Amino acid sequence: MFADYKILIVDDEADYREMFSLILEEKGYYVYMASCIIEAKEIVKNHKIDMVVTDLIMKNETGIELLHWIKDYDSDIGVIIVTAYGTVETAVQAIQDGAYNYFIKSNDPETLLLDIERFLQLKQLKLENNLLKIQNKEVSMLESNNSDMQNILDICKKVAKSKISVLILGESGVGKEIIARYIHEKSERSSFPFVPVNCQEYSEGVLESELFGHEKGSFTGAIKQKIGKFEEASLGTLFLDEIADVSINTQVKLLRVLEDKKIERVGGNKKLDVNIRLISATNKNTYEAVKSGILREDFLYRINGIIIHVPPLRERPEDIESFIYFFVKKFEMELKKKIEFIDEETMNFLKNYHYPGNIRELKNIIERLIVLTEGSVISFKNAKRYLKPTEEDGISPSYENLRDARNQFEMEFIRSKIKEYKGNLSKTAAALEISKRQLNNKILEYNLREWIKSLKE
Repeated sequence: MFADYKILIVDDEADYREMFSLILEEKGYYVYMASCIIEAKEIVKNHKIDMVVTDLIMKNETGIELLHWIKDYDSDIGVIIVTAYGTVETAVQAIQDGAYNYFIKSNDPETLLLDIERFLQLKQLKLENNLLKIQNKEVSMLESNNSDMQNILDICKKVAKSKISVLILGESGVGKEIIARYIHEKSERSSFPFVPVNCQEYSEGVLESELFGHEKGSFTGAIKQKIGKFEEASLGTLFLDEIADVSINTQVKLLRVLEDKKIERVGGNKKLDVNIRLISATNKNTYEAVKSGILREDFLYRINGIIIHVPPLRERPEDIESFIYFFVKKFEMELKKKIEFIDEETMNFLKNYHYPGNIRELKNIIERLIVLTEGSVISFKNAKRYLKPTEEDGISPSYENLRDARNQFEMEFIRSKIKEYKGNLSKTAAALEISKRQLNNKILEYNLREWIKSLKE
């Protein structure tokens, strides 16, 4: 359970260092050893140590000195003082100074192992609680300095008080699920479940089982009854992401459920009442999706009672810095690393980058930087090879799937040609070897109209 945790043994006697090291390594811990306080400090500075087990009395120095330094350096590091019978009183004093516990050398090492495990359990619990707080605070990311985003949040608050269905539109990675959670949390259903489903992740048959549930024996592999997401979200909110990727057949079934407020599990014949608030989302142009036949018009009208357009990150640059610090804090906790400073060059890059992948891309970049940065300072000199390249550098291989990568490449390629021909769409279409109508469809799909207007101004 705690195999990823790192423990430092500090003792000026090699035999004791080796003995404790063998015991701890046998339990799967990463173990570092130091023979003096100077060595111990260097190890703590260069590695993310979770616990220090230090001898109390060493040549010309004491474990108490190390304890005080550790508590000043990083109070999250646990310290266990190892002592002999004659110095127990000093060890008790060490606990008052911040040590987790003390261990008497002549005692059973199992006692030491139990103490270490208890401390790490507490540390793990604290980490999980902090992460839960961070997840709950993701909605606070919506506290925006952008006027368009502020208007959207005002709409969300009003929408939350009603029962009307909501359709959230926007590019991949703009935070559509966070908007949906915000509406849920502001609604009278907030004390009931919020259940998100990414419809794109499932094939048609699997999605229906996921949404409606299934009865035991309804198909090969159905070894027991399954409760679907509609039932799981009872009295709460069901969020269907990438709704335009649902098959026409499943759209018909969803339409019937939304009209009748009843479901049937796959393989069942009993109608079950459902009481949910539906919020849907897609990154597709719904007009084009209906026109091309992949989205039923009657289904669209049923889910788009209120439409909310979420702007891409590049249109709200005033929010980028707060996102950067939010994700730094998030990944500091998750990765157990401390970042004290981001240098000016790195910050300038992060604040001025185009972010075709939006907030999700910024999140991935920050995670990558924290994972690969050694020490507590993110410097551009060391970090630039980990940062996603600019548009001029070409497409990055860091997308989550092939479809997103293709779409991103196509959008950037079309943008570059439109820019090359100074917004002349006839010349651009000819250069791309497609019709002007096809080019206009792509402009609609990738929301490039406003950008093209800015080129001509």
